Amino acid sequence: MKTNDILSEKQKLILELLKRNNIDKLKDFINSLETPLYFLNSTNFDLLTLALSLNCTFYIIKLIYNRCNYKTLNYVVKDIYHLYDMSNHKNETIVNYQNSLEVLMDSNNNVKSPLLVSLEFSDFQSVEFLINKGADMYFKINGKYILEILREENLLTMRKLNFLLKNGFSLKKFKIERLSNFEFKYIKKCLENFVFDINFIKYLLNLYKNKAGISKRKFKHRVNNEINKIEIPMELYLKYLDRKDYKKVEYLYKYYGTEKTRSFKDFILFYLNYFDRNFNKKSFYDFFNFIINNENTFPFSKEYAINENETIIINKKLKIVELIKNNNNLKLETFLKNNNYILHCLYSSKSEILNLINEYNVSSDIVDILRKYFLI
Repeated sequence: MKTNDILSEKQKLILELLKRNNIDKLKDFINSLETPLYFLNSTNFDLLTLALSLNCTFYIIKLIYNRCNYKTLNYVVKDIYHLYDMSNHKNETIVNYQNSLEVLMDSNNNVKSPLLVSLEFSDFQSVEFLINKGADMYFKINGKYILEILREENLLTMRKLNFLLKNGFSLKKFKIERLSNFEFKYIKKCLENFVFDINFIKYLLNLYKNKAGISKRKFKHRVNNEINKIEIPMELYLKYLDRKDYKKVEYLYKYYGTEKTRSFKDFILFYLNYFDRNFNKKSFYDFFNFIINNENTFPFSKEYAINENETIIINKKLKIVELIKNNNNLKLETFLKNNNYILHCLYSSKSEILNLINEYNVSSDIVDILRKYFLI
């Protein structure tokens, strides 16, 4: 059965009028109805959501809202408008959007709310209107927040997030754990909006305006209170640790709280060991190399990092000597293969390898292995 077959004649007529985006003809049609306009709405046919999907003018959006007497804007409708024949539609944006909706169907069963549709179209005038009329930014559709659905549809932009933040969206109600799959720029923006927010800025401005003094201890306490407003979930740290994206781990660390420095160091060391999947200390070596080569705020000194990496190098060299002395060519090759990332740091010249060969009178097989990995 085609979609148009399940529409009443009046629904078909108003659909055509909305496609044309003509408010005068729409008013004439509404005035000709013998029943209230909202009688045309049904489970799969909602005039407000439809008008937003067709990118109708803001005046038409307001007209439909007022004439349909919506008691709430926090409802969902099964969006089947992608099935309508859009071949004669002049607006390419609408046609392309409708054509792409089939791709989006699987992500959320194509269930829509008015606020979600207006955000999908970046119709910020309508977004603000709907929020002011009671549309809830935290309204869930199939268990997902609107922000999550926009991300799944690849329709989330920084402009949309900024607009929602400006209108009161906050991590106070939206748990940061739900941002774990978002791009880092969105996580960062939400954090910066929530911590050191407008109230904190007003506090600082009042201090300046009134020329009021404040002790370092009291100011540090106030800063720590701001930081402690949010607790970064461990899975976020682990996500970027595993990717070796240490700059992002460092950024998140500033929300950890200075009084928890010891536990953070233990946490980092524990999970570097956890991510040492090949048991070759590469996760440790890479992290401490970052500490050595970059200015950072991690609670590890450069001296500490240098000592740790030097210890790794010493232990690797000792292991190689042990395997050479035991003439264990299979284990030696496996070891060199698994530790290929650090071989260039173990011996600074070919002569050192040759001295090693001569000192232990190694077999030809061992020589071949050393030649292969150290290019002698």
